Amino acid sequence: MTLAAAACSGGGEHAVRVDTPRAGSARSLPGPKSILQLGDSVASGEGTLYGYTYDRASQEWTGGNLDATWPPPYPDCHDSPDAYGQKVAKLFGADFHQLACTGATFENGISAPEVKSGTTYRPAEFGNWATMQDLNAEYDRAKPDLVLVTLGADDVQFVPIVEACIENSYEFYFHLVSQKECVVGNPGSTVQRDFFDFLPTLKKGYTTLVSWIEARAKKNAPNDAPPKIVFTTYADPLPAKGAKCPDVSYLYPEQVQYLESLVGRMNQVIRSTILSLKKKNVGVADIQRAYQPAGIDHRWCTDDPWAYGLSIIKLSDPATLESQAPFHPTPEGQASIAEHVTPTILRLFNTSLREVRRG
Repeated sequence: MTLAAAACSGGGEHAVRVDTPRAGSARSLPGPKSILQLGDSVASGEGTLYGYTYDRASQEWTGGNLDATWPPPYPDCHDSPDAYGQKVAKLFGADFHQLACTGATFENGISAPEVKSGTTYRPAEFGNWATMQDLNAEYDRAKPDLVLVTLGADDVQFVPIVEACIENSYEFYFHLVSQKECVVGNPGSTVQRDFFDFLPTLKKGYTTLVSWIEARAKKNAPNDAPPKIVFTTYADPLPAKGAKCPDVSYLYPEQVQYLESLVGRMNQVIRSTILSLKKKNVGVADIQRAYQPAGIDHRWCTDDPWAYGLSIIKLSDPATLESQAPFHPTPEGQASIAEHVTPTILRLFNTSLREVRRG
């Protein structure tokens, strides 16, 4: 699931334009040669192949085909050629290995096969290095020198959190409950349980994954340096304070602001956890403002949002509830995320876009 035009490179924030090499280029470029993607629906490219379009006049998302065909070998993962990792790989002329899957969590997708309602979406993206179970041979064949990781929104059950907030909004409106939840001072039981109470487990998952990646690299190639690892935060699609449009019409303004604070809190946990490791081969790309490049707003309630919104869901059409697009980046949003991940990669590989283009 998602949620992230500045990127963290060293100590500052920079926007980087990604100019990809022409198709068929065989250049050997500075930087990564084999990029592997781990993670959830933001990493997989969820939402981009449904075919939704945005109507500026009504500020609603329209069209879309819930029966859209997703690429093999694991179509339930909703992997898309628009995913940001694909774009990063093109920039560097690197091989790309997509293991991300929509809905993946550390326990259900990364360390073990991803199973939903009895259906196995795909084998484990990485496997459990502690028990040596479900180790993914595709990971070993890839021999990555860069591992991209976008993970955590599904671990903290962000979709159920939003659903609970919407449900409370309607219950409060119809006087079925006396208090609003998903607001400052009253997060509600779902937010407390799934978000705040789970944060310590989430932090442990991040540090465990880093240690597993390094241990696996040492075993597979003991004389080589470990791969670079780049974690991302999440892009924030929620609109400017006070903005109103169909994408936020199911929520009270104070609930929208509270959800935005949760995105910020989630991103702070990712940044602080990864930076506290103090590893030279591990970085975090802060993509929280990826929908606001160069001060131009592409969040919800603007003329050109770069994340699919809640207006996709029509209460008059129950089938729309099956859409997994809301909150996820559009192709333009994915491209912006790629731009904001790039500076961290350049820093870890001690190179520059000039060197990449020269290579």
